[in-house]
Amino acid sequence: MEMSGEEMEKLRMGAITAIDGLWFLAAERKLGFETALELDMDVWKNYGTVMLKRVARSMDIETDPEDPPDMDTVGTLVEVLCAIDGTVCKTRVIDEDNAVMTVPHCAWWENLSRAGRQDLVPCEEVDNNTFIHWLKELDPSLEFEITHSLPRGNDRCEWIIRRAR
Repeated sequence: MEMSGEEMEKLRMGAITAIDGLWFLAAERKLGFETALELDMDVWKNYGTVMLKRVARSMDIETDPEDPPDMDTVGTLVEVLCAIDGTVCKTRVIDEDNAVMTVPHCAWWENLSRAGRQDLVPCEEVDNNTFIHWLKELDPSLEFEITHSLPRGNDRCEWIIRRAR
């Protein structure tokens, strides 16, 4: 019996979250929650930087912080980066310096909720620290402010992305 491409993709998506969760639990057992969380955030910052460069290269997009991309391109890169792990992200450009990034479906929040760890892991802190790191790789002048949050009970997470001038 052969596995369809869709079934394989579902397994790959599950593997990403399983590896991350198993790694975190092992680090937590050996090092404690705070250290495991600190290490996990470092991993995700670096993961995003590496994947952002790979996504940009595969889409033939230049990523030079000295000559940053426009907000449409920033939005496209973030949407693809999120989609890699099963998170749904949409970016709406308001003007050349402002955009709104909305996440109505977050694979990580759902996994934390299923595991009963949604109140233990500071999801907003993780997102705020990793996403801004990724964005600053594209443009050091970008700022990031959360306005809605699934952990706070909203129906989505939402951030304002703005270019400081």
